[in-house]
Amino acid sequence: MIGIIGAMEVEINTIKSQIDDLDKVKKGIRTFYTGSISGKEVVLVLAGIGKVNAAVTTTLLLEHFDVTSVINIGVAGGQNGVKHKDVVISSEVLYHDVDVTKFSEYKHGQLPGSEPTYIADKTLLNKTKSILDFLQYNYKVGRIASGDQFVYSKETIKEVNSEYSDIYAIEMESAAIAHVATMYNVPFIIYRSISDILDDENQAEDFDKFVEAASLNASKVLEKLIGVI
Repeated sequence: MIGIIGAMEVEINTIKSQIDDLDKVKKGIRTFYTGSISGKEVVLVLAGIGKVNAAVTTTLLLEHFDVTSVINIGVAGGQNGVKHKDVVISSEVLYHDVDVTKFSEYKHGQLPGSEPTYIADKTLLNKTKSILDFLQYNYKVGRIASGDQFVYSKETIKEVNSEYSDIYAIEMESAAIAHVATMYNVPFIIYRSISDILDDENQAEDFDKFVEAASLNASKVLEKLIGVI
């Protein structure tokens, strides 16, 4: 069964409409939607915004369903040359708001007891790239960074940008999802469609303007990806 996680209603509504034999299941504090897409069993869940919501939801997903892979889709802020509605695929995922560098030889974003980043599944990554090539979408493969804030400026994340030159997407959930999936040894892939650009003077307005179109882009990729997993 393929587990699909989105943070906002706008990110999961199109996906929900694609599920055949849709059923609703309550587990703990979350409602899960089960059925099939392209003949594959799926379970879809709305996580809510932020790292705690993402971690709790991913844990419930993996504890209650026989999930063989986790896909997190949605929107993100972009930097380093990406444009509105471009797709960013995770090679690795990390936290941008974790800093224990004063205590030991940790990298910015690294939690004690964890690796500096969480590495996405290579097979899922390559299949996602093939789908994006087929759809002729603009995309980047690189790192995605998460934290509990809407980041307006690269100044906010200058420390983590100094560690890594290929962070293309900034958002609020994927590192927590990747962290939990890694703890449970379940393969994951994150991909985000860009809704707004850091340091753009119209960033807040652009988020509202592009969030629906960016979410639709992400759902189109998902439908094709599920067919080849």
